[in-house]
Amino acid sequence: MRFFLPLAFALLGFACAPSIGDSCESSVDCSVNGSRICDLAQPGGYCTIRNCDPDTCPGGSVCVEWRGIPDRTATTFCMDRCGGDGDCRRQYSCMGVDDPRLQDVDGTPLAQIADLDERRADARFCVADPDLVDE
Repeated sequence: MRFFLPLAFALLGFACAPSIGDSCESSVDCSVNGSRICDLAQPGGYCTIRNCDPDTCPGGSVCVEWRGIPDRTATTFCMDRCGGDGDCRRQYSCMGVDDPRLQDVDGTPLAQIADLDERRADARFCVADPDLVDE
């Protein structure tokens, strides 16, 4: 019995671990060991891993390279993978790199999937939707 209680608390803590794409107010909300950060530039904060390498994001997420201007400032983030808008938080939409909302005025994509795994190559991910941000 004395082993059951600590085990129950450990499992409860694991089950409630924040996921990529969860809301946050600080990086501690995303990871107590510093493995994830809170991107406060996103509405409600966005738990993520910055500078991900291809195929290294946790299950349920995808590594996305965001193009910077100039291009040498591009960076990668783990983004919450989705199948439709219902999989995303309020103020977020499920988009792919070909979505017009993720293109500049010339039609150039602002993001691309960095993962090499072909099952992730056409992934869609939860992104702050400019049309929903003011809701």
